[in-house]
This record gives sequence, structure tokens and C-alpha cells, in this order.
Amino acid sequence: MSTTPNDTPPSYNASTNTSDADRSAFIDWLTAQTVAELQAARDNETALHQAVKNYVKHALAAELAFEDIEEILGINEPCIMDLAELSEADEEAVVDAFEDLCNG
Repeated sequence: MSTTPNDTPPSYNASTNTSDADRSAFIDWLTAQTVAELQAARDNETALHQAVKNYVKHALAAELAFEDIEEILGINEPCIMDLAELSEADEEAVVDAFEDLCNG
């Protein structure tokens, strides 16, 4: 990925924008941003939870489907958790944070 993460997400809304290019650009940004946050948060459960919260916030603001949000984070190849190269403990913290947000 050649994009440099920054805090300003590209303007994208899945409900109103059917452009594959815009969707890909948003997902690329979201992936790069989240990978950078997760890498910076290694061994810090509070920061890992915040990174997941930020990821979900941006994904929901773009009105991505829940299945997409889940797949981009931890199912697709490569997924965000693979790209972040987290320890097993950090991966567990990310999964816990995601489940907490989804169930809470």
C-alpha cells in the first residue's frame, strides 16, 4: 500500500456511492490507518481497544455493512490483523475489543 495514513478519511458512503474505485480507496485508507494505529498500540490493551473503536467508527460512518467491517478487520486475506503483525495476545485484545463494540 502506497498511501500514507492520515487522520482524515476520504469522503465515502457505501449507501450513496457505488463507485468501486471510491470504495477501494476508502478501504485502502481505512486499512492503512488501522494497521498504523494497531502497530503503534502494541502491548497496550487500552490503545488497541481505541484503535479498534476508531476503525469501527470510520467504517460505520461510511455505512459499510457489518459483514464488510468484520471481514476487513480479521477475515479477508490479507486482513488488517495480519498486516499489523500483532502478537497473539494483542490479536486477542483486538478481537475482544471488536466483540465488545459489536455486543455493547
